[in-house]
Amino acid sequence: MTDTLVREKEERFDAERKPPHLSYSRIHRYLTCPEQYRLYYVEKLRARAESASLVFGAVVHLALAQLFRHGDDPVETFKREWMALQQVELRYSRKETWQSLSEKGEKLLQKFCHEQAQKLGSVISVEKVFELGLSNLNTPFVGIIDLIAEVDGKRTLVEFKTAVADFEDYEVALLDQLTAYELAEPDIEQVAVCVLVKSKKPKIEWHITRRTPEQVMEYLQKAELIAGQIAEGRFYKRPGKWCRQCEFLPVCLGDRKQAEQTLVRIV
Repeated sequence: MTDTLVREKEERFDAERKPPHLSYSRIHRYLTCPEQYRLYYVEKLRARAESASLVFGAVVHLALAQLFRHGDDPVETFKREWMALQQVELRYSRKETWQSLSEKGEKLLQKFCHEQAQKLGSVISVEKVFELGLSNLNTPFVGIIDLIAEVDGKRTLVEFKTAVADFEDYEVALLDQLTAYELAEPDIEQVAVCVLVKSKKPKIEWHITRRTPEQVMEYLQKAELIAGQIAEGRFYKRPGKWCRQCEFLPVCLGDRKQAEQTLVRIV
């Protein structure tokens, strides 16, 4: 169950045995660390115990998707799905527990319904799948867009994020995900990130912005560059602070025993 929840959205293309493809998630993982990309996509290694934070975010996404699709109460959806995970082994941070995340999830979704839902007009699509054939790539470019809806009267591409802190304006301005997804929706009027912040007092922040043709072209050039490096098998370790939370750290440190205890290879 947790594997299905936290699987990167575009991985359903792998599950359906689609041809080789590229996605925002794959590019982002390669840019973070090419060796992490290799271990995840080529060696197909996964953590035995998933990150509680990632699972929490996936459950919140599920609750919102059910709200937009069917009008289901997102709080009830969250409570039901999160309760099913109470006895599942997850990797919690030092400041998180199953109970603390349960309370934050309920409060965030209650707040969304009471204070944010009215921002949304007609819903155009929920978790829209796209597959593009781009002239500069040899493989399809795929993705799944959280939501396309009228926001304050404008056709908007929306991505939902759960985080421990709000995004900085520059992070949204430079977020490749919004640029990548606009490739599939060139007629949208604006793009947005809705951040559900897991602070002591949960809050929800909207960041609405636009993408220029120059930004889209720059991303296409980046995608072409990364696709070429992946095709050539250019994988190397890129150490950084992200290593602390990387499930593949034991592999990079040569700790075979720890790697065998914490990782599993999927078929």
